[in-house]
Amino acid sequence: MRLINNKEQFGLVAVSLHWSIALLTLGLFILGVWMVELDYYDSWYQLAPWWHKGLGVMTLILLITRSIWQFLNPSPLALGSITPWQQKAAHVVHFLMNLLILIICVSGYLIVTAKGKGLAVFDWFTVPSLITNVNNLEDLAGDIHYLLAYLLMALVLLHILAALLHHFVYKDKTLKRMFGQ
Repeated sequence: MRLINNKEQFGLVAVSLHWSIALLTLGLFILGVWMVELDYYDSWYQLAPWWHKGLGVMTLILLITRSIWQFLNPSPLALGSITPWQQKAAHVVHFLMNLLILIICVSGYLIVTAKGKGLAVFDWFTVPSLITNVNNLEDLAGDIHYLLAYLLMALVLLHILAALLHHFVYKDKTLKRMFGQ
């Protein structure tokens, strides 16, 4: 497999970034839903948010990296079997998923830093608090974080269903291309 994209397929870098962000996004959603139900005395009460925050920042870094990569290394041409409306729908859904991941990451940052304390990332470094003294910022950011996470999962489900439709019904190479084939 090539490192960079060509006209027919995605390269290893694009495929790796896609699947890394996909797995992290799904994992963060599952972890987030699970961790808010933890009891104070649960052994994961402190550890789950530590992982969630660190993986959230890593997801944002990968999202920014992928955006730069996509700018420098354009995607393969659309398959001839994909209609113009499907191409447009795919572009809109991809854009919305990326935008939602970005907003979810920023809202998560605001939840953690609203009271002036920085966001520690795996004890490697701390992202400083930049916005403080805004009434109920953590509550507003928390509501946004929660609602957009569920909206993102709905789009992810749509994305998965579309990929499976192309693979099993249309029998085109859409899904195989996302595995670098």
